[in-house]
Amino acid sequence: RVFSQAAGPLSASWQRTPTVFMHGEALVKGRLTLADVAPLVDSGQMPAGCAALSGGSYASRGGSWTSAPLKGPLAEVLPAATVYANNAGMYMPALAELCIAGVETFGWPITCNAYLSAPGLQVSVPPHTDRQDVLVLQTTGRKRWKVYAPPAIEKGLDPLRRGKDGDEFLWDVLGDPLLDVTLMPGDGLYVPLGFPHATTTAFEDASPEPSVHVTLNVDSLIGASPTASSLAAGREDRAEEAGTSMNADGLGWQQYASLQAPLNFGFMETSSGDDALGEMTGDLRRRAEAWGAHDEISEEGVRAAMGMLRRHKDELLQLHRQMYMDVLLDLTDLSPMEKEMGHWQLLQEQMAKLRCDMGWEE
Repeated sequence: RVFSQAAGPLSASWQRTPTVFMHGEALVKGRLTLADVAPLVDSGQMPAGCAALSGGSYASRGGSWTSAPLKGPLAEVLPAATVYANNAGMYMPALAELCIAGVETFGWPITCNAYLSAPGLQVSVPPHTDRQDVLVLQTTGRKRWKVYAPPAIEKGLDPLRRGKDGDEFLWDVLGDPLLDVTLMPGDGLYVPLGFPHATTTAFEDASPEPSVHVTLNVDSLIGASPTASSLAAGREDRAEEAGTSMNADGLGWQQYASLQAPLNFGFMETSSGDDALGEMTGDLRRRAEAWGAHDEISEEGVRAAMGMLRRHKDELLQLHRQMYMDVLLDLTDLSPMEKEMGHWQLLQEQMAKLRCDMGWEE
């Protein structure tokens, strides 16, 4: 119900602008707390790390962050750093429910991470970008978010991975935020892929409660238009170049985004049959020409490409459903870590199958 109600407002903002799409939702308040996470992390049942900041005075100039292992119990690490658990939906049934509801509503593969930040952190995470569209659900405490327009693309830097692993992303290149909002329990925020964002838990009025939020990672890049464009035009680009990490050197953000934007699958799909085929053909022709693919794009090629990508997406969605149902119903009778590794292997095999079907690998 919650996601179905949000789908309408989100469709108007998708890939365009950050937006708060939920306020004070009772089903989100308290769904994840520090007390839920600490026993799993401290016992080693759920892997977790922390955001190790680098680059000097983060509050005044920005910086970079990398993943670092926890060096003690959660209660000892939390006062100085944001702690996160990737793919937390594989370890906590309450989050698996969120993930499977998201898969069914939005029609894209979804994973989720859990983030915990102590109050009073001037920078809980410095500015950075992600390669997924993200839905942030604040469950306890509060956190202030600033979301910015994508800056100019810099040579040799992945626009969807800025501010990470040594790439210092500085405040002075970002300008004024598009959105500056404090999330309270039950609030939801959408951040489009590639839009820089940063967070803080430092407020004038002190609060003893840590901030806990869940991030749903919507993996819409599996249907990115360069992949479909290269298929339809008969190109032989490798997957890394065509679908996931396109060389952006010399492109402005708008041009890059128009090429990298996912096709209208899932909840964004507004037409079907011949109408959808005609719209898709025209769209792919425009994008492929901008990308430098000058071969003729035919409806037959588009039909074949779309059929292949739809089958691939449907297989991925079914694998995600099975993955989260395994958490909820214990279908495989394995430990959470074994479940995660097993299902991850199945997902990797499906991605490898797509690369072979496309002729990128044998």
